[in-house]
Amino acid sequence: MAGTEVKRILGSSWLGRNSFVTKYGGNFLTGCIDVLLILIPHLLIFSLKGLQKSRAKRIEKSTSVDIPNDIIFDVLTRLPTNSLCHMRCVSKTTLRMVDNPYFATLHTPRLLNSSGTNYAAAVEVPQLMLLAQSWSSRAKRSTALQSLKYSGEHGLTKSKHWHAKILSEFGNYQVDFVFCNLVCFKHEIRTFGLLLNPLRGQVLELPKNHLLPTYGKKWYGMGFDSITSTHKIVCISQIDRYRNLIRKHPDILVAHVYTLGARSSSWQEIHQVPQCEFTSKNVSAYGDMHWLIDRDVIGGSPNYIMSFDFKKDEFVWNPYPNSSQGFVCGSHDMHLLNLGGCLAIVSSGHLSVEIWVLKNYEKKEWVLDYKIDNKMFFGHSLRSIETCGEWEHGIFLTEKYPIIFYFWDMRYKSMRYINHETLLPGIFSYYHLPGTRRSQSKLKLSILSYTKSLISSETYGNLVERRVCSETAKTRTWQIE
Repeated sequence: MAGTEVKRILGSSWLGRNSFVTKYGGNFLTGCIDVLLILIPHLLIFSLKGLQKSRAKRIEKSTSVDIPNDIIFDVLTRLPTNSLCHMRCVSKTTLRMVDNPYFATLHTPRLLNSSGTNYAAAVEVPQLMLLAQSWSSRAKRSTALQSLKYSGEHGLTKSKHWHAKILSEFGNYQVDFVFCNLVCFKHEIRTFGLLLNPLRGQVLELPKNHLLPTYGKKWYGMGFDSITSTHKIVCISQIDRYRNLIRKHPDILVAHVYTLGARSSSWQEIHQVPQCEFTSKNVSAYGDMHWLIDRDVIGGSPNYIMSFDFKKDEFVWNPYPNSSQGFVCGSHDMHLLNLGGCLAIVSSGHLSVEIWVLKNYEKKEWVLDYKIDNKMFFGHSLRSIETCGEWEHGIFLTEKYPIIFYFWDMRYKSMRYINHETLLPGIFSYYHLPGTRRSQSKLKLSILSYTKSLISSETYGNLVERRVCSETAKTRTWQIE
């Protein structure tokens, strides 16, 4: 590069002693001095650039030497994910550090509040996503997700983060759970599962369990083992009694756990599986997975939550709040919720909606944190809760019939509701779901809550190939056969 610049500067002034003799009247020495006067300023510039590069390298090198990496890692793991994403742009050193899978593993325990208290958790602002599902007898089953933002003044608006689609030819995929920024879709009939990471535009097909039949009812869950620093998937499957007799297995439910990202991993059977009826009402908290139970083995209404401990790979029972505290079990429409990193129960009664929070996971201490009067809801009543979750300043509830989204602000103890029809077509329209028409298809809208994380699905297995939509390059579409 320097040689090219020198040739450009010299131009026709050089290239032979005869040229100098001709130009300067035979005074060769004078010509050499003039050429040096032209070159010296440019040579100084080249030298200064070299000094700046070497100085920058020395500064970068000295910084990493002065501050040990373990201290830097400890400081950075205490930061929220959004701050870490901004730090990736500071320097190459911070970029490599934040993108390191080992650093993401260190950041996860604080993110998940795996200690059971909310003091060590990194503060993560809950994010919202709109889930739209459409199906008809002729068209493919379609699922679309759109990131949302809610503010009390402007209601729900589109977020610029992402927009994703999943097209399925055979059967429909239903949302099973949300773990940080990972959304698990399970097939309604077959034992297939997908793990969608909309922030990074990744879809991972969960490993198939050849120990189970292709068809059957199942429930998935995901958690973090803080002892081995690994993410795991648990699958609970229901096997019919006839097949159990052939296998001489006394249980109706069987469970297996899979370690993601391990070099030699396979589904490992869990030998002690509780015989109860799991529901789709689940939530991830403290690094474990929790389910509400409809009926236990004797057919009664249980007074506990079923949880899976990923550190011990075993199921545990977590009791409901004590009746002496005023909690009434069995007469409420209940849902589970992650509220500020803690496990919470949303209990809907005739007069109010109560929010009970498990303040200490180890001691099983429940506290009634909030109580919402039913008069704050549309029609002074809440008929049935479809989904619930946390947003930045409170919680949201989705009512089934008609579809109404309620946003309760904890700061002002105020309630606002949004009818799903107001989302059409500003936030969602039918072109988001290719092959469907409004008159010929059924549409289901719901809102989910998630939190950002550094988790990448690339370290877990082979990703499903993505197809870019013609509408916009930001839209990510996956064709699932």
